[in-house]
Amino acid sequence: MFNWAVFLTLVSTSIPGTTISSIMLNKKSASGKREVPIIVAIILQMVFLSIFVALGVALINKINLNAENIYISSWIEAALVGIGCSITHVLIYYGFFKPLLGKAFYKIEKHRNSVGIANRILYASVVEELIFRWGILSLLLWITQSVLISIVVSSLIFTLAHYHGSSIIGKSFTLYSYIFIGNMLVGIICGWQFYDNGIFAAILVHMCFHLTLYPFEVKVLKK
Repeated sequence: MFNWAVFLTLVSTSIPGTTISSIMLNKKSASGKREVPIIVAIILQMVFLSIFVALGVALINKINLNAENIYISSWIEAALVGIGCSITHVLIYYGFFKPLLGKAFYKIEKHRNSVGIANRILYASVVEELIFRWGILSLLLWITQSVLISIVVSSLIFTLAHYHGSSIIGKSFTLYSYIFIGNMLVGIICGWQFYDNGIFAAILVHMCFHLTLYPFEVKVLKK
């Protein structure tokens, strides 16, 4: 039986993020006109997201999850895992990749910062988790019946989706390596937290990632 309470809860959670994202992405053109009205952009994003949310809801009972434990089991665990994942990424990114990336490093920082911290917390952290973990990972769990395979494959899909944005930064083996390692790290940790601790745990881990990065990039850009 389709759980409408879970569906509406998760879709409602994404409204702030899709609203901010639609406003930021739908900037005025040189003529002063918007290509698509903001309300239309919001509705289109919500419809797209709803497909993945509905997919996850439909598969709840088929992947050993139920309505009572999907939200989050332990906030403390999610926060600690999120902090650990974020610190690991900071060490890898600023400690290892920064000198190797050269000019691309500053392009990455500027691109991330231009997205806006509110957009990254409310949209990237929430909407991406509902799509890649709640929807896609749930589907893979149902198909493969393997937690490990499902987490790895969904993380690969998550990583591939982020390669598109790198086109404005540049093309190099080092850049692609960072995108792969950074996103696979977040994808695998969030996937594990979703299955073991609930979808809101995965969202919290993703939020910690952006919140930890933000002060570092602000400091870099000030220089």
